[in-house]
Amino acid sequence: MDVDWTLVNKAKNLVEDQLDLPILKLPMVRDFRKPLIDFLRPAMKVLDIGANDRSLKDFMDREMGFSVNYKSMDIDRSYEHDFYTLEEIKEEFHAIACFEVVEHMTAGMALALFQKAYQLLTPGGRLFVSTPNVYHPMSFWSDATHITPFRFRHLAGWMATAGFERFWGYRVCDLTWKKKWRYWRYRGLLRLLNLDFAPGIVVVGEKSAGRVQQA
Repeated sequence: MDVDWTLVNKAKNLVEDQLDLPILKLPMVRDFRKPLIDFLRPAMKVLDIGANDRSLKDFMDREMGFSVNYKSMDIDRSYEHDFYTLEEIKEEFHAIACFEVVEHMTAGMALALFQKAYQLLTPGGRLFVSTPNVYHPMSFWSDATHITPFRFRHLAGWMATAGFERFWGYRVCDLTWKKKWRYWRYRGLLRLLNLDFAPGIVVVGEKSAGRVQQA
């Protein structure tokens, strides 16, 4: 798709003003799915994009004491999904999950995905996107199928270009006592080199409740 880079850069700058935090100051979660779980309420509708084996549904069933209306989309037909293309989806959702997907796309493809997600969300709905943390020395480069590295602020900027207005960011790491010890031992070096020990990030974007979807 054609990308208006002036619009993208403007959105990035606006988001950086809103999220003016160094990466090491972001709050941490042990699992990239936790911000989604914390947001959900009974009977909400959830769309899982890039759902693979639909393991997110199993995770939600284990972690939550209530049920939601879960639907999945994936281009891989090895598993049974509700949708196999974004164009098939005509209904609205309160939450859309896009976990470990955008790094396998070009930036233009990711922007098109964010724009479609914005259209599919109800006012006040949220998009949850996880991706490798590029401040981690090896997280992004550990998979040869990765295409686009997204910094935290830039990922939020791409989402802002698609229409999202409020953002939350998290680092993802299961911080065992050994990892805590290593962090405290090497924290000075990490700050000096602008590196992070958390292998993943999650960015959450909200569709304003006051915005009317343009036709």
